[in-house]
Amino acid sequence: MPNRNVIELNSVQNASRTITISSYNILCRHYMWEKVYGHLPPEFRSWRNRFNLLNKNFSDMSKFCDIMCFQEMEFKMYVEFWEEYMRGKNFGSIFERKLSPRYWDRNLVMMDGVSIFYNQETFKLLNYERIELASFFKNPALYEQTKDTAHRLVSRNTVALIAVLQHVRTHEVFFVANTHLYWSPRHEDVKLLQAYELTELIWKAVRRYYQLSESETRSKLQSKDGINIILAGDFNSSPESLVYRYLTDGYIDITKEPAMQNYNYGHTVGPRLGDRMGKFTSPYKDLYDQGTFTRTAYLPKFKKMIDYIWLNEYSKRLKVTKVLDELKDDDLHDYLGFPNLDYPSDHLPIVTELEVMPRELPNDN
Repeated sequence: MPNRNVIELNSVQNASRTITISSYNILCRHYMWEKVYGHLPPEFRSWRNRFNLLNKNFSDMSKFCDIMCFQEMEFKMYVEFWEEYMRGKNFGSIFERKLSPRYWDRNLVMMDGVSIFYNQETFKLLNYERIELASFFKNPALYEQTKDTAHRLVSRNTVALIAVLQHVRTHEVFFVANTHLYWSPRHEDVKLLQAYELTELIWKAVRRYYQLSESETRSKLQSKDGINIILAGDFNSSPESLVYRYLTDGYIDITKEPAMQNYNYGHTVGPRLGDRMGKFTSPYKDLYDQGTFTRTAYLPKFKKMIDYIWLNEYSKRLKVTKVLDELKDDDLHDYLGFPNLDYPSDHLPIVTELEVMPRELPNDN
């Protein structure tokens, strides 16, 4: 990945306790639409060229990443190639495929989805959950079945994964989620409720894994050691969005949000969403606030940060040590657009290194 530098944010105290995580929307070949990418030369759009570059990306990233989260990975390519290709590099994996949208006219095996790959020398898979968010939105015990619930939430094919992974060296347990929220900028309400439901599902996964009551789960999250929770993916949401504010604040009052006022989701939604999972923060937040990391997606009229690796506030012992920088303006001048012969997607992978700090020893006094 040319012209991308590593930024050191904090020094590492114990290298054996570090892990590296990436998130990468690889641009499914079936979304290479003429109206969006027609300005690019054919060799930039060629699936053969892009496939070879993606394989090189995967191989390069496997040398330093312990967990890799992908979005827009085609199911057919996963089962026929990437699952085995990455197993050869000692990576296990899980996958969740989207349901086909109304316009889809290809075989369902060509549908894309999300995947989590994990280095089997570093992590052991303890459990995982495949999530089709629409199945929760159409559950009347969870959401009132209004017209907007049916037409705006249930009709979306958004999926997610939650993996429970154990770090081999430290025996620390991690809850790692990966998703790709709905794309449309006219559906902020949909993306907000998708993010809310996913955080609720992470909370339930923690409770289920540790077999705790609601109050016990709350106490464990808030304990001094906390719980290691990482949420990654393409959120199709910039830092000005409802999703970003919900995750960074830990809650949102939908009665104060104009984007929510024209829709009726019934008494089961709001007025205040959140609180149980607390706040999330991005390892890139300070760089974004300083104006030095502002984009993860690169389209002619759209260069913004919409991909994230979120750390939960209850992940009290995860220290961010390094991140992979963005492409700078001087480097962008070298490219007609994205994808190209150096970068096979219109998104760039984001990468962060974390150090798992030791638990506090009990006080004998």
